[in-house]
Amino acid sequence: MRTIKNDRMPGIKLRLLRQESDTWKRILEFMTEENIHLKNRLSEILKGDLEHDLLMTAEIFQNSFVREDELIRLLRKDVFAFDQLLAREIYEDGAIVNKVMKSFKVIRKNISESETQFNQLKYQFSNYLLEYTEMDESSVK
Repeated sequence: MRTIKNDRMPGIKLRLLRQESDTWKRILEFMTEENIHLKNRLSEILKGDLEHDLLMTAEIFQNSFVREDELIRLLRKDVFAFDQLLAREIYEDGAIVNKVMKSFKVIRKNISESETQFNQLKYQFSNYLLEYTEMDESSVK
């Protein structure tokens, strides 16, 4: 692995880091939209009569969706700060390169973990919806 000297980042690397930042922004936007969709679906089922156990589970999901909103907000803040670091790198001396790369690795890891957890939440919520619809159909018979 090549070590980074205390000079400015090569233009190509800077461009790649900006592209990665843009990708993160798209991921976070998608997660935001998906979370809104999940909350709307939850709202639809809450309009009906739910058994106590399902109501408690619905509340847990609601809290999880709210936590996702907060996590997305924090990740967006981190990406914004990363973009600011990239802008500083252009105008300041190269000493900031190590800070940029450290920030890059942390944000990349956090977004990857967040995506994984969010997908798990969506999967669990889909299972919950299936359970709810099975119970609802059995009460009709």
